[in-house]
Amino acid sequence: MLVRMKLKRMEIEIRKRESVNLGSSVYNEIDTIAKFEVMDGAPVRGESIPIRMFLGAYPTLTPTFIMLNNVFSVRYYLNLVLVDVDDRRYFKQAEIQLWRGEDDLVQSRRELHLVLLEK
Repeated sequence: MLVRMKLKRMEIEIRKRESVNLGSSVYNEIDTIAKFEVMDGAPVRGESIPIRMFLGAYPTLTPTFIMLNNVFSVRYYLNLVLVDVDDRRYFKQAEIQLWRGEDDLVQSRRELHLVLLEK
């Protein structure tokens, strides 16, 4: 099915959802970590847009945690926003998994060691 929309711009957002389960109550907090304007103007048919996001610039990012002790979870989502010429917004959201590699752990241990040496 082909949909003909006149797009004005396209954005991608990284969102973090923290959930706390306290008995019968669940509390959610959603923060927008980063927002990128990917496209300004209408796309050409068959055009592909490569996207590269460097996550090192966002120190508040943590690994994904799914229900630690059935109490706490942190999940990340990639949110695609399409805006048409009438300023209507269309959304598509996909969950992403973030984790730390072995090199990241070694680097964070070195930084912690340097901070301890400075004090």
